[in-house]
Amino acid sequence: MNDIIETFIHDHLFLHLVLIAVSMTAIIIAIGIDFISGIQKAKQRGELRTSKKYKMTATKAKKYFNPFLTLVMIDLICCIVIPFPVFAMLWAVYCVFCEFKSVREKSWEKAELRKAEKTMSIIIENKDDIARLAAQILFETQKEKEDKNDTGTTE
Repeated sequence: MNDIIETFIHDHLFLHLVLIAVSMTAIIIAIGIDFISGIQKAKQRGELRTSKKYKMTATKAKKYFNPFLTLVMIDLICCIVIPFPVFAMLWAVYCVFCEFKSVREKSWEKAELRKAEKTMSIIIENKDDIARLAAQILFETQKEKEDKNDTGTTE
């Protein structure tokens, strides 16, 4: 019985641990490449590189590794049935794909997206003013139509 358990631990779990380590390394490398790419793109755009933006990398790592560790636990529980850590590996592939897309985005596209975000936030902040202006325009348009109708019927 001990031989069976030792063989299982040596062969099966060792394979799981190696594949999990490879997946984790791939995620860390992808985050690092995205971090370096982000710094270079910020330099190209002339943006400040602040600690707040650097902390975004730590936040991203937290968003990637919390589910990853949960999936690792699920894979270890299922290791008797599943021959390799499918869930953790799929999550790692997804994270690497997201980082790849992030690196491939053009810096000017990101600048345009940020400009659109700023425009939308200004619109949202000033929605009452915009609604008041739209109501005033509608009221004036309707008043002009009524004035035309009044002058048209009297002539």
